[in-house]
Amino acid sequence: MGAKKNMVRGFIFTIIYILMTLVIPFMTFTWIKNLGQIQGSEIAIAMDESRYNTIIFWISAFGLIISGTAFFAYSAPSQSIRRGIFALIQIILNCLYIWSYKFSGATEIEFILIVGNEQGSIALNFADMVMMYLGIYFLTIILKTYDLIDFTVNRKKIRAKRRGEIEIDNARK
Repeated sequence: MGAKKNMVRGFIFTIIYILMTLVIPFMTFTWIKNLGQIQGSEIAIAMDESRYNTIIFWISAFGLIISGTAFFAYSAPSQSIRRGIFALIQIILNCLYIWSYKFSGATEIEFILIVGNEQGSIALNFADMVMMYLGIYFLTIILKTYDLIDFTVNRKKIRAKRRGEIEIDNARK
C-alpha cells in the first residue's frame, strides 16, 4: 500500500473508532438518562446526574485516546514494527476503555421508579459481560505480542518481500 492509501485508511479507522467509542456510547447513556422525561407517562424513571457525568467523562477520555491511536495503528504499513507497537498499545487502551465502564459505574445502572406515591428501583448489572470482554482482549494482547515479535525477528524478510527481492531470488533458482 502506498503512503496516501495508508493515511486514508488510518483516517477511516479513526472515524470508525470515534463513532464506536464516543458517539454511540454518548447517545446511549444520554438516552438512558433522558428516559424518565417521557411526556404523558405515569412512571417517572431517573438516572443520577453525577453518575451520568462520571460515565461520560471516562468514556470520553479513553474514547479520545483510543481514536487518536487508531490513526497511527492503521496508517502504518502492514507487517511493520510501528504497526505492531501501536496495535499492542491500542489493545491495551481498549482494555482500559472497557474497564472504565466498570469503575465509572456504567456496568451498574440503577433506575429510580416513582409511580404515584410508591418508589422503587431497578438495577442492571453488566459486570460479568465486561469481564468476558477483558478475557477476550487478554487473548488478543497475546496475539499482538506474538505479531510484534514476528515482525521484529523477520524484519529483513518482510522488507525484502516489500521490495520484490524474494521474487528475484526465486527466479534465479
